[in-house]
Amino acid sequence: MYKGRTAFSLLLFLTVFLLPQLTKASAYWMEIHGSGKVKEQVKIQVCYGFIDDLSERHRTTGPEFQRIKDFSFFILNAKGEKSKIQFQPKEDHWEATFTPDKEGTYRIFGLNDQQPVLIRSKNQEDNVRPIDFMCGAYQVGAVFNNNLPLQQMDIILQEKNRIYTVFPYRNMKPAEKGTMIRIFNPENWEKNIPTDENHKVTFKATVPGLYVIRQDWQDKTKGTLQGIPYSTIRYRNNYCLWIN
Repeated sequence: MYKGRTAFSLLLFLTVFLLPQLTKASAYWMEIHGSGKVKEQVKIQVCYGFIDDLSERHRTTGPEFQRIKDFSFFILNAKGEKSKIQFQPKEDHWEATFTPDKEGTYRIFGLNDQQPVLIRSKNQEDNVRPIDFMCGAYQVGAVFNNNLPLQQMDIILQEKNRIYTVFPYRNMKPAEKGTMIRIFNPENWEKNIPTDENHKVTFKATVPGLYVIRQDWQDKTKGTLQGIPYSTIRYRNNYCLWIN
């Protein structure tokens, strides 16, 4: 009887105290900081962390943080020239800089297809291969050149009076009607909006800070990565919008 009570107490402890820790929403994100002026340096920070039960975002520095090095990041400048960005690890983020030399839209985008397979259970059919995309834009002046997809999963954003229109793309084509777009505001409240018949969604930015606009796609193509089989590829694209 005593052993039964002890086992039950241990199970209750694991459920109440450890399960919430294991199920926190963890992800990569990007922050772009600058003055919005020509010839002034811009900082790009890439982070990994989680959102806790109080909807606060925390940066972490574990194994997933180290895998930021596996991302390949590029910038498309206002002249339409593409170049690779080199990031360096800092205390709780990886950082790169660039200096805009003319007015226009500077698009930052990246891909990580080197992450290990997620082993969901003993059944290999449950294994998932994650592939992460990330994108964002930095605006200098009033000249916009931000209207074509640049990677397999992409998001293009248009803004007027703090109303943002989101155009998600998959395989370089507009996402199908009904594609669910998840939007996390700076307080990390989540809103899920399906794309309309014009392949877009809209939302209003109400507070300054980081907005993460996410598109997920599940591909049931099977394969093997680093000797581990998987039955699903989970594609995820996070568009990271920082509003001062």
